[in-house]
Amino acid sequence: MRFPRLKSVFPPMPQGDGVIRIGANDYGLAAEIYDDDRGHIWHLLQLLDGTREFEQLVVSMQAFDPAVLPADVAEALGALTEAGYIEDAAVQPDPALFSPAEVERYRRNFDFFNYFNLPPLTKYDFQARLKAARVTVLGLGGLGSYVALSLAAIGVGDLLLVDHDRVEESNLNRQVLYTERDLGEYKCAAAARRLAEVNPHVKLEVRNLKVDGVADARACMAGRNLLVCAADRPRIRIYEWINEAALQERVAWIRGANDGLTVNSFLHAPFETACFACGQLESTRTFPWYQRMRRHAMEVIGDRTVNPCISPVAGLIGHLTAFEAVKFLTGVMRPAIYGQKLTFDLQTLEVRLTGAPRLHDCPACGGRGDA
Repeated sequence: MRFPRLKSVFPPMPQGDGVIRIGANDYGLAAEIYDDDRGHIWHLLQLLDGTREFEQLVVSMQAFDPAVLPADVAEALGALTEAGYIEDAAVQPDPALFSPAEVERYRRNFDFFNYFNLPPLTKYDFQARLKAARVTVLGLGGLGSYVALSLAAIGVGDLLLVDHDRVEESNLNRQVLYTERDLGEYKCAAAARRLAEVNPHVKLEVRNLKVDGVADARACMAGRNLLVCAADRPRIRIYEWINEAALQERVAWIRGANDGLTVNSFLHAPFETACFACGQLESTRTFPWYQRMRRHAMEVIGDRTVNPCISPVAGLIGHLTAFEAVKFLTGVMRPAIYGQKLTFDLQTLEVRLTGAPRLHDCPACGGRGDA
């Protein structure tokens, strides 16, 4: 490390009695450092502004206290670096990858990724992974609008937008990509125009398509890193098509939805987590009535009913889903919904994560993908 610098997201705060707080009150990140009576650590922290190499830090610390040895400075720097509080100011974004406009646009992204300590990766590497990512958003209604908006803003490099509907007046209460000027236009075209205004550095492809089988689903997944399914018609059947397509293409996918005052999300990784068919089989074994309810939902209720939703609900599940997608695409942390169902009760704000096992006798994924 050439020019050690304390990350800006971890400003030190004196607490008294030699206690230094790092990370303020950020849950899971904040910590306390215990200084000595002379305040050596506090003094060193003030010097870590990215303008000094190691030898200069030693000279400055010895000016503060002649008894300080180079080994003392090296030990303190090592501990701070291992804890993830230090970065190298000499490391800059690759100009071949990020234009000056992108560097400025993503400055807060870089700062956010500084929370994560996964050497040798830097904050710029995480953004580079987003730029290289190819994501499909299937369904551009309430949930899909927020997912696409969030992923475009953060800098996912390639977005494929898939929908077959036109913009209607009743969409405008929650589908934030559209305005009254878009009424009657195909959603995918209107969404692409809006997202291009949000971030001109994102490649946008549109597909005016109603997914009507596994072949259509595979066409939306081929060559992609992730598919976010924000469509729920035809009921259940669309998940079965996407599930089989995901297994064939080996592409992970996220399904998210709201059921009244409950929202949920799940990330399926082919042959690593439970697939959608695993969940159906588990539900059939656990609940004797499940298959009857499933048939009723598919054959009787079908697509005749609507699922009422408002913008705060669509925004909540949309942005949560987008954040889980960012975790998956960058590797900064394991998505909470990786092989687990997130259920969010909007009445109580209670969050539940329910694990789902991959079943080796699953008719879809069991016995496949292990070679």
